[in-house]
Amino acid sequence: MHDKRDLGARLAAFYHALVEWVAQKRKHFPLSSREESRDQLLAYLYMNEHMPLDLMEALEEEGLLLAGQESHLIAAMEQFLTYLRTPFDRREEIRKVKRREAKRLLDEQVEAMFGPRGHSRRTRIMVTMDEAWIDHPDIVERLLLYGMDIARINCAYGSPETWETLAAVIRQAEERLQQQLLGKRCRIYMDLPGPKIRVDRLAVNTGPVKLAVQKNEYGESVQPLVGIISFDSSNLFSPLPHDVSFILELTAEEEAVVEQGDELFFNDVRGKKRKLKVMEQIGPSCFKVLLSRTAYVQNGMKLWGGSVSFTLSSTLFIPMKALVKTGTTLYIYFDEAQFAAAKAEQGVKMTTTLAKAWRNVRAGDRLYLNDGKILARVVKVHEWCIEAKVIADGGKQKTIKQGTGIHLPDSFIQLTVPRLTDRDLELIPFIAKHADMVGLSFVHTPYDLRKLYRLLSKHGASSLPVIAKIETRKALQNLARILLEGLKLPAFGVMIARGDLALEVGFEHMAVTQQEILALCRAAHVPVIWATQVLEQLAKKGMPARAEISDVSLGKQAQCVMLNKGAHIVEAVRMLASLLENEEVQSLHRWEAVTHDKELPHLFALLNEEE
Repeated sequence: MHDKRDLGARLAAFYHALVEWVAQKRKHFPLSSREESRDQLLAYLYMNEHMPLDLMEALEEEGLLLAGQESHLIAAMEQFLTYLRTPFDRREEIRKVKRREAKRLLDEQVEAMFGPRGHSRRTRIMVTMDEAWIDHPDIVERLLLYGMDIARINCAYGSPETWETLAAVIRQAEERLQQQLLGKRCRIYMDLPGPKIRVDRLAVNTGPVKLAVQKNEYGESVQPLVGIISFDSSNLFSPLPHDVSFILELTAEEEAVVEQGDELFFNDVRGKKRKLKVMEQIGPSCFKVLLSRTAYVQNGMKLWGGSVSFTLSSTLFIPMKALVKTGTTLYIYFDEAQFAAAKAEQGVKMTTTLAKAWRNVRAGDRLYLNDGKILARVVKVHEWCIEAKVIADGGKQKTIKQGTGIHLPDSFIQLTVPRLTDRDLELIPFIAKHADMVGLSFVHTPYDLRKLYRLLSKHGASSLPVIAKIETRKALQNLARILLEGLKLPAFGVMIARGDLALEVGFEHMAVTQQEILALCRAAHVPVIWATQVLEQLAKKGMPARAEISDVSLGKQAQCVMLNKGAHIVEAVRMLASLLENEEVQSLHRWEAVTHDKELPHLFALLNEEE
């Protein structure tokens, strides 16, 4: 055991250095309110950087634990010095708080962010909305009934019309429960899309190709498939209409022409007679067509209309999804015209959002798709596309869909793509009008927060709570300054977006990283949302994995836990609410047992007494 007098002297010297540093630094971060939170954060930053390891260990041997005291660190040190009977000089201008006051400060921010609690459970539950629930409002009603506090609308998908309808479904479900005296209120949170690269168009060149027309439960065709026929692939209409599912390049006989209203007949691979209805000309030698019945097509097939005939020379199927495995080649095109015209490659072709993001990509760079489930590496950078090869798929074929996220951890996309994209700027007026909270995706610096706040203020939403989504290495490096900037806002929180963040820092570092984010936010009394893959197996497949239950226990350190949509989301919300309530009750009982244990030293009473 260490000599208490020596230990007290060392701690006093460190304490004086800490408060002196905080007194100097706080001048650089002036605040009109929340000064206590600023000073606790600065104190934690100094301790984390400068406290000698042997001093920390010596305090721990005496039972004086600083871990977990981030929210009231300065007062905790003073209490330790009092316990060690060591005199010290207080800096009166430093705004310190004790445990109970720190809890009150955090609770105030939680309520400003998430709204008043409608239940005994302290930890809120957020659920990502599915646009399919527009036609199933009973699902939203049950989510509210079983514990959903915040509905998340991800504005990276869908349209403002869809989001507005979803919001109306949520409000209507609230009203129905109010009428049943089951008052359930829910805040609506909307994410700005941010500079995330997503798959826009997919194409496969394998043949024969099935052009599948959607059918109803009786096997009747519901909606024709829209396609394009072209006689010159270099002159394709651009941008391609988003309802197009296939492109057929035809070689025509001399003087053969196609006009609106024509019908082109063919026998598909199975010998089934099919036809294409020519709807309109959309470009030079380029026509939109409709296919009313499913067909299997391949190159070399003959098509005819009246006295003229054509040969199918190239088929491009543009599906909603494609299967890939280790060894699959990916071709990522910068331009839709090149994407549609290219026909020699065997593999999966695609276009993406944010074409600018590919400017700094080099051979050897990694590409993660689908939250890291697929890993590819860039093989070659062509003038018109990136060529990459899948090198890891988890041992089985994986699916890439329209909207699948792509992550480029080696490519410095922040140098070519702004944090607030053109799409974000378009959506801010809508979000300012319809959301109760807004999420800033891929925040990098305090400037990103300032810019968003100015734009929200311009649209009359200066009081709208803002969530900074921490999902890049750059955001981690700047997290303390982002928090200090966030303290200036009326309501501010942080989301630990563990999917993209894990790809940035490496899965092996995520445990330490998320704990450090939690500690910094505790010090600043900033609410945290624990996100990505929480109870994912339960939500999607109806059966939880053991590790998911432990993850919920870790997530209880945050003030809100987020679930993503799935076929069993109602069961997932019900289980999450139960797990969180049980965990909170058990924590309370453990604390009561500890504080009533007569064998424990006087230190416990000392640490928890209030002025």
